[in-house]
Formats: sequence, structure tokens, C-alpha cells
Amino acid sequence: MRRLIMLVAGTFALYRYRYRIVNFVLGQPELRRFFIQLSMRVPFLRDRFVNRAFH
Repeated sequence: MRRLIMLVAGTFALYRYRYRIVNFVLGQPELRRFFIQLSMRVPFLRDRFVNRAFH
């Protein structure tokens, strides 16, 4: 029962502070570079980025 309560509380906290967490993570240059490289491996995301950046 205690694990369930901790899981629900953790999920709520992650949901409530999701934008702060994302801003903190992407504020780190190494992590930002990793996520950009990771997203450029996905063809759909890469095509959308290239189309917006150069058109």
C-alpha cells in the first residue's frame, strides 16, 4: 500500500512539475545535445525539422 501511495505521489509530482523538469534537463548542454542527436535519428522528426528550418 505504501508503494502505491509513493507511486501516485511521484507521478503527480512529475506531472505537476513536468515543464520545470524539461527546462532543467534541456538547460544542460550535454543533455540537450544528446536529445537533439537522438531526435535527428527519427525520420519523421528530422524531416519536419529540415522542412521548417530551410523553407
